[in-house]
Amino acid sequence: MKKICFALLTLTFSLTVLANPLLDLVESLAGVRDFYLEFELVMRVKSQEQYQESTVSGDIAVRNLEDFYLLIKEPSVVSQLSFAYISRTKRLYSSFPGYTDMENVELPLTNIVEVFLAVLKMIQTPVVVTKFDGDTLTITPTVLIAGKSNDPVVFKMKVKEGLIEEFLVTNKSGDEYIKIKVKNLVLNAKVDHYFHFVQ
Repeated sequence: MKKICFALLTLTFSLTVLANPLLDLVESLAGVRDFYLEFELVMRVKSQEQYQESTVSGDIAVRNLEDFYLLIKEPSVVSQLSFAYISRTKRLYSSFPGYTDMENVELPLTNIVEVFLAVLKMIQTPVVVTKFDGDTLTITPTVLIAGKSNDPVVFKMKVKEGLIEEFLVTNKSGDEYIKIKVKNLVLNAKVDHYFHFVQ
């Protein structure tokens, strides 16, 4: 009887781990150094008793986890504004139709993997409560931490088929938030052409 209980417990644990969307995400991203994504960022914040909402959309390309490209599509006033950072030369290029500029800047972008690992480590600590609901991971501060904050932050990440679909950072009541929707994510993408204006 003990062997059957142990086998059932092991099977249940294995299925729980295998169904964990965070592990699916880590497995999908393992070894990926080039990727492209289309995003939409929506912010809703309270200012002088009124809520204001704004939206930014664009494209991001990452080459070898070192070079970064950002194209703004919306709002229309800055549409087609783009930035490219080349880590080897520590140069940040900005471009707008008919205009290109460059400056020497050292951006701390080379530690992405370390930041990601630090977040994973934090999830496993008693400082936060991690909950899976279907394909959504919710991270909330524990009562001990939340008690020291007037409005604790809640982080949600939706993962579908091993890829990030949406990030949401909100206050506990949910009336203020920053939401990032990943409209398209291509892993191991060919991204060299996004850096054409800096070659």
